[in-house]
Amino acid sequence: MALKPGDRLLIICGLAALIAGGAWFFIQHGTGTTEPAEQPLKVVCQSRDGFYRVDELSSDVEYTVTTIDANGEAGQNVVRIADGTVDVISATCSNQICVDHDPIAQAGEEIVCLPHGVVIDVVEDETDAPALIS
Repeated sequence: MALKPGDRLLIICGLAALIAGGAWFFIQHGTGTTEPAEQPLKVVCQSRDGFYRVDELSSDVEYTVTTIDANGEAGQNVVRIADGTVDVISATCSNQICVDHDPIAQAGEEIVCLPHGVVIDVVEDETDAPALIS
């Protein structure tokens, strides 16, 4: 049984697609190079009073941020980074929104304590954290 011209064209197109797919795979995976490892997520904590701290989300640390409000009264937020999450575990602010906020763990998430002017961001790179205006 002889191949018709359309059958030959179909076989040629199939082989060309197979070769192109193999070349693409070799270029992507066969060169022996690997993509750079992802940077660990960072936790950037800052306040309008100038407090600034950066920790890796994988760290296990607890610290207190102390701020002074417009009336000259001190405020405190206790921040805990553990088990790949960050959380405000206590605060002396009146509304407790920051304490009631669920722990965060994904890049782009943040916890804000507006009365104390504290912002905690999870970012891929420290420079991704928004700068606070005092």
